Amino acid sequence: FRSIRRNQRLRLVGGDELGYNGLTINVGNGERAKTPLGQDARVREALELSIDRDVINQVVYAGEFVASAQWVPPTSPFFLKDLKAPARDVARARRLLAEAGTPNPVVNLMIPNNPDLRQVGEVIQSMAREAGFDIRLQATEFASALQAAARGEFEAFLVGWSGRSDPDGNIYSFASCKGGQNDGRYCDAEVDRLLDEARAVPDVAARVAIYRKVAALYLERDRGRIYLWHRKNLFAHSARLQGLRLVPDGLIRPQGIRLQ
Repeated sequence: FRSIRRNQRLRLVGGDELGYNGLTINVGNGERAKTPLGQDARVREALELSIDRDVINQVVYAGEFVASAQWVPPTSPFFLKDLKAPARDVARARRLLAEAGTPNPVVNLMIPNNPDLRQVGEVIQSMAREAGFDIRLQATEFASALQAAARGEFEAFLVGWSGRSDPDGNIYSFASCKGGQNDGRYCDAEVDRLLDEARAVPDVAARVAIYRKVAALYLERDRGRIYLWHRKNLFAHSARLQGLRLVPDGLIRPQGIRLQ
């Protein structure tokens, strides 16, 4: 990224993707859920507080992505403007672990075996160690990791989602009790009720208000998932190119582009 930005003949442009990357936590999918992380929201909160999202973005992605704590990117009309990512607070993380009676929890973190996510895993491992966590990385081939997650053979899983234009496609199947992609088996009757309600409301502002209630339960109370960042579709092109229009689905539309 940096070398492209230094090149006067090139331009690096980026637009928000529709999806996200984050940590799926196994809270109810078989025996691997029976850990301090899986059974105690205080431990999950401590893990989140041990992580600095901006550090991940700067160290691994040269600051090109967007640190966040929710399931839609800032460019979405459904982005919850008042839902802020908590600042890193190692002291509070340590207090939460002490309250939970597990000052040095071991967490096995499954990560897809590709260079950038392995580096993200190492950054999380280093930061969480300061709060008392012993993060053990399990680099796994991506398709195998997805299968293992569906079977409940994980404690935490660093994984992304390509995203959908409607926010329902980014949250319902991952957070509802019977959601087909709810690998951690998070389940709360009120969250389910709210997600169903949001599906039936056409007004954007009304749906945003409902999703804010979902976030208060799913994220702020239960930490059913820890969202970390939104990717950007990044393209390098000649500085002579004009008229390129970026669309969140990542496909390039050649209409209207020209060289000067």
